[in-house]
Amino acid sequence: MKAKENPKKITFIINSLSGGGAEGVCVNIANGLSELGWDVTLVVLNMNSSVYHKRINKRVNFITLGVDHARYALFPIYKFIKNTQTTKLVAFSYDITILLVLIRMFSPLNYFIFTRNMNSLTQKLNDSSKGVRSRLLKFLISKLYSKADHVVNQCKAMESDLLSVFPELDKKTSVIYNAVNQKIERAAKNYNFQGVHKKEYLLCVGRLEKQKAFHNAIEVFRKISHSYPNMELKIIGVGSLEADLKKHADFLGIIDKVEFVGFTENTISYYLHARATLLTSLYEGFPNVLVESITLGTPIVAFDCSSGPSEIVIPHCNGILVENQNLDAFAQAINVLLSDNNLQDPKVIKKTSNSFSNKTILTDWERLLIKPNRICKL
Repeated sequence: MKAKENPKKITFIINSLSGGGAEGVCVNIANGLSELGWDVTLVVLNMNSSVYHKRINKRVNFITLGVDHARYALFPIYKFIKNTQTTKLVAFSYDITILLVLIRMFSPLNYFIFTRNMNSLTQKLNDSSKGVRSRLLKFLISKLYSKADHVVNQCKAMESDLLSVFPELDKKTSVIYNAVNQKIERAAKNYNFQGVHKKEYLLCVGRLEKQKAFHNAIEVFRKISHSYPNMELKIIGVGSLEADLKKHADFLGIIDKVEFVGFTENTISYYLHARATLLTSLYEGFPNVLVESITLGTPIVAFDCSSGPSEIVIPHCNGILVENQNLDAFAQAINVLLSDNNLQDPKVIKKTSNSFSNKTILTDWERLLIKPNRICKL
């Protein structure tokens, strides 16, 4: 007789555990569910540039497949599923989702595919990258992504965007916000925010890549720096545009006021003491940096890009939303924020993060994962 399947058993699968937002969220959810008694397995393709493996709870079964890229992972993933008889998986990337769909289509294996939508899908499909691999992935997404059983979106705007591309996914999607990093949430509970001394700097956090548009943050900072001679801009993150961003700051004559911190796991102190956190992205999936900032009582100024900021920023309560890519309006918003007493109370700002608490978000994940609507074979 076949043993009864444990309904609280789930496998998460992701490319790596490098320092990105998706990787941090994946570990956060895996840890949280394991602490609630779930049998959780976390599978990564490789350990290249891994940083988040240090955060994995000992209750989580951690497996590395040892492949450098998803294009080499088809057979290792198939072998893992076959050997472990896995029946429910959550994919944390588009390429892994495609592989799970292909394996299920062309093998006798049967399992339920949850996938976590990573970004604005229309932006992903309209990406101007012309490489063969990029074009192939976009083609496969357009043909196969909707074959997943359920898509978890990080915000309502992302879900609307997804359904505009794949209307056939109607009734097969849900919205679950990203929970704030557990380490940050726990730290926030222990701080006397009234005793935190703010320092004269503005903060940016994220990958130094085109999407984050930190050149705009530098440009905006130049616009306001003459009014705040002691103010600095601190940028936390690494990426391919670091040298270009430094050149841009030098060209604008403010390189001595812009600090490139690099990658650090200890962002708490930076958030706590910043006057404000800035988000200048061209588009987003769900900007975890904004949730982290308000959890630690620091207000935000963000472009109203797609998607996510409008579902986090409560105007003149925890921050200010700005017309997307309007640099003059962004500079003016910083001026307003720095002089607005209503945006200087960290306790009020922190309360606006309650919707993103781990307790709330993990309850949503449990409700979704414990009883999938169906297990189908394509």
